[in-house]
Amino acid sequence: MKIALVITELEPGGAERNLVKLATGCSHSGHEVTVISIGPVPKNGALPGILERAGVAVVYLNCRSIWSFVRAVIKLRFSLRRLNPDVVQSFLYHANILTSLSNTNGVPHYVGLRVRDPRERRYRRLARYSSRWNGIICVSRDVEDFVRPFFSDSATPICTIGNGVDTIAVKEAAMQGWPADLPRADEPIVFIGRLDRQKGIDTLLGAVPKLLDHYERRQLYVIGDGPLKQKIEEAVHKLDSKERVHIVGYRDDALSILSGAKLFLFPSRWEGMPNVIMEAMALGIPVCSTPVDGVVELLGNESGQIYVRESWATAASDMLLLEPDQLQSIGYINSSVIQNKFTVQKMVGQYLDIYERGNCHV
Repeated sequence: MKIALVITELEPGGAERNLVKLATGCSHSGHEVTVISIGPVPKNGALPGILERAGVAVVYLNCRSIWSFVRAVIKLRFSLRRLNPDVVQSFLYHANILTSLSNTNGVPHYVGLRVRDPRERRYRRLARYSSRWNGIICVSRDVEDFVRPFFSDSATPICTIGNGVDTIAVKEAAMQGWPADLPRADEPIVFIGRLDRQKGIDTLLGAVPKLLDHYERRQLYVIGDGPLKQKIEEAVHKLDSKERVHIVGYRDDALSILSGAKLFLFPSRWEGMPNVIMEAMALGIPVCSTPVDGVVELLGNESGQIYVRESWATAASDMLLLEPDQLQSIGYINSSVIQNKFTVQKMVGQYLDIYERGNCHV
């Protein structure tokens, strides 16, 4: 089967990394896969490198902004005609719109909805094209429940396929050991995510005094880049415990740091199914998260790891005071959940089942 996967760009992100997992998994299963990026070649070559090593072709349309919209439609239409795939799967808002407009040959098209986006007008725009799709694949049941009303007038089937973790790759990356360029704490606390409001970085910073001020053995590692990085660094400089807060930017070795964490912090405002929580779980790390989309499916309501924003800082502080065997037990359960329900092999199999059967029911 010839499969075309269309995405807005290939800079490292949750949706982008799962597209790469899907592409390589389908390729390893004997299918001919081409990834089409609406944007240019990314500055960070990590994901293209994985695709290249797996023998997956990548086409870059090199369209950089909304002003390239018409050019992007023309380029994507040409690429789809040239490739003549048996199925096309698009991910993220702009790629979903562009693929809907470009798929003039009527190739079976599945749309991927990856996050419960508060910008509801986007779903209303997408709904205009839903009659052209063979199915809508959501990343979590929370996302599916949220988007269903926007497509209530459409006969297009909707289903959920959760993200998948390559547990072997995660554990191999973690085995590299603690990075030599970072100071190591007796009790490392880790946050990984884009530095913007969505990820609740303000909530994280507000919790720092409670988490660090009276606990000299703890240090906080903030991994990621984003528009608020400079403001975060300025805010950290005013904290009493500023010497034990490390804003380290994007790191290829983030999993090595995460694997040594006593607790993973995740105060996000909206998600779909957070990859980084899944990776923490796969490594057996306890999590303190807000109840964003997909998290209950992963952690479970009774896990003691999900707290509303108002009590999140206190909850994180309390979790850090648990006995080591209690934290170890939580981590073991987390790891078992990923191994049993959310592997990349299961995710790829579900997508391929839909593509081969031609209907969106899993």
